[in-house]
Amino acid sequence: MATPHSQTQRWLRKIDCDAVGVLIVEDNDSSRRLVQELLRATGFSQLTFARSAEDAVEQIQTHHPDLILMDWELPGQSGVDLVRDIRQAANNGDNRFPNPEVPIVMLTGRQRQRDVTMARNAGINNFVIKPFSTASLLKAVIHSLTRKRRFVVSPSFVGPDRRQRKAGLFPGLLRRADDANLRDALTAEVVELRHALARKEKIDPLAMDQMTGRLLHMQAQVQGIRLNLIEQATHSLNEYVRCFGDEAEAEVLDVHLDALIRLNDVPFGEHAEAVSIVSHLNRLVDQRRKRKVS
Repeated sequence: MATPHSQTQRWLRKIDCDAVGVLIVEDNDSSRRLVQELLRATGFSQLTFARSAEDAVEQIQTHHPDLILMDWELPGQSGVDLVRDIRQAANNGDNRFPNPEVPIVMLTGRQRQRDVTMARNAGINNFVIKPFSTASLLKAVIHSLTRKRRFVVSPSFVGPDRRQRKAGLFPGLLRRADDANLRDALTAEVVELRHALARKEKIDPLAMDQMTGRLLHMQAQVQGIRLNLIEQATHSLNEYVRCFGDEAEAEVLDVHLDALIRLNDVPFGEHAEAVSIVSHLNRLVDQRRKRKVS
């Protein structure tokens, strides 16, 4: 059986740690020293530091890092906003960021699904939740450096492609190039739905049925081992909307839509994780139903 130490050593053999420049953006001195020591202990020697987004911009221009470890909570501009600026340089030519494709790992104590989704949509490569183990940090670092994904540049998203396999072999819900227009349209509909919920407007049942119908249509195109779980997640979304109507919570809708995407990001060999995602949806809807009854 592989131990965490043996797995870490196997990961480290994939790269030349001494040749990799890493920028650590963290305003907490203790946290920054911890990350520094963990990386140095495993062979990373080209380490630079920044305590704020402003400092980070200077370090990026000076040192051109191969990898950035970014804390979310920074003084002034937040880490996730800085990630957006770095990625958007691919669109607007911002010369402060010579390499918009630089791998970025988000380090944060935030772990709500909406935060994970926000960081992913900003364009991060990996997400590490504090407090973290040496193995979890190194796994995110090494995967970001070795598992390079196609870099997507579009008006609605800039960042690493979330597909983990070739679309021709493993079609991905809302992730194939052919689905880009429909994906963007659905995203716009979800955003508008959230705004309507925030304004306490009545939700149009026909519009909701049409949106879930399009999701069902895309889901029906997905082949392979994940089909049944995607059907369950889509069914959970549909049932939640039918049960709650215009009382549906934006957060619950977000969790369902993100789960549909995550089900296609989970490696096909890790079936238990996919099952866990669907189980979480079922528990979430059950809790809301009980709350409604009480």
